[in-house]
Amino acid sequence: MITLLVCALLQGGGEELVLAADRLHDGTGRVLAPAVVVVADGRIRSVTSGEAPAGALHVEGAELTPGLIDAYSYMGVGGAALEESRESTPAMKVAATCDLDAPAFRHAVEEGVTAAYLSPDSFNVIAGLGALVKTAGGDPADLFAPAGSAARVVEDAAALKIVLGNDASLGNYSPGRWSDVKGRRPTTRMGVTWEIRRQFYRALAWREARAAGRAGDDPDLAVLIDALEGRIPIRVQARRAHDVQTALRLQQEFGWPRMILEEGTEAHQVAGLLAAAGVPVAAGPAYDSLGRAIVSSPTVDELEAAVHPEPVCCEHLHEEGYDERAETGLLPLEGPVLAATLRLIPADEAAGLVRGRRSEGDHATPAGIGLLRRAGVEVVFGAAEAHDGPATEASVIHQARTAVAWGLDPAEALPMCTARAAALLGADDRIGTIEAGKDADLVLWSGPPLAAESRPLLVLVDGRVVLDRLSDR
Repeated sequence: MITLLVCALLQGGGEELVLAADRLHDGTGRVLAPAVVVVADGRIRSVTSGEAPAGALHVEGAELTPGLIDAYSYMGVGGAALEESRESTPAMKVAATCDLDAPAFRHAVEEGVTAAYLSPDSFNVIAGLGALVKTAGGDPADLFAPAGSAARVVEDAAALKIVLGNDASLGNYSPGRWSDVKGRRPTTRMGVTWEIRRQFYRALAWREARAAGRAGDDPDLAVLIDALEGRIPIRVQARRAHDVQTALRLQQEFGWPRMILEEGTEAHQVAGLLAAAGVPVAAGPAYDSLGRAIVSSPTVDELEAAVHPEPVCCEHLHEEGYDERAETGLLPLEGPVLAATLRLIPADEAAGLVRGRRSEGDHATPAGIGLLRRAGVEVVFGAAEAHDGPATEASVIHQARTAVAWGLDPAEALPMCTARAAALLGADDRIGTIEAGKDADLVLWSGPPLAAESRPLLVLVDGRVVLDRLSDR
């Protein structure tokens, strides 16, 4: 009956949906209990305190939040989305190359994520422009996919990505005998920093020459000037504490007015420096051991297929006493074999792991978020490639729950993946809170959102139902 009511209200076109929640979290930390939200034409029309009126959609015990925001994501982004023949590609837009039909967006919706910042992958020193997207509502490239099932680009030049650490140099070698794309600089951390400084000094010289009429258009250098003059933020991926310090020194050298740190695995070790500089952190992914650095693992079916593949030929398959494992030399799916299989993650699904996270994540701690906040650093949550798989243990809401378990004030957890994340992305005029006039990106949870057993029952993006689990109740 509830599901039929939702369909009747939202598929009729332009009709109101009235949601009544026992508790409403508005995204800023304020709670209304009970509350009523009216949605129409893709936006929130009104928010009031009070009991459910007649005809409202009400689920006993359910709680309403803004749609969660993944502030640092690789959904739909992989090695194929980059131009790897150059170290610096500032004008490259990930919105033009990522896969907006990727299953990761559906997985994110299932975890209550309605918007995400897509970061270019970390192969290049200056990797290009990230994008702000809604996780549903776009036109799919697949002709047979449901309408509105793909992600939708909201802003295609949301920030400029710069990479410090191993990722941009690992695997490179000095140019010379070989001629593939990896025969290039930089090959060291020092070389990565040198390349960043070289490009920004080129941009400064180009700006001066262009003002004097001595230089033509250069899209790459124009993006660097936009970042230098504060029109777009600079997001620096840095894990090790000394890489974070390098980022701060570069900010001082060039006067970057809007710098954001990505990942920040060891950022808590230099929290005082970040707080003094006013640099926020888009933290993530949440992993607490080297073996789980990828934060998402294969499904049981995938593991079974990897360890016990289907036979190629079948002449012995039906013979009595035939033992496929003895014939193939495969071992049972248990103990060290299972542990080893969990680490077999394809490179195109986890560039961050292959490129450096495995070596730079050994000092990760789930207490890092709380330590940063206690030092006064602004922090939001990012899932990186966590949503590439379903039921991940590193989705945005899981990271919030984990951070609370390790010392973060519970009152801060939801704002860090709603209102504060929206503000960091420069989209707080549209998303991140439940208030009149904002986009109707909403999640109805089965219970308190930070409770481990709670899950999204209903997810709306721009007022349209994109996930409905109410029929399961």
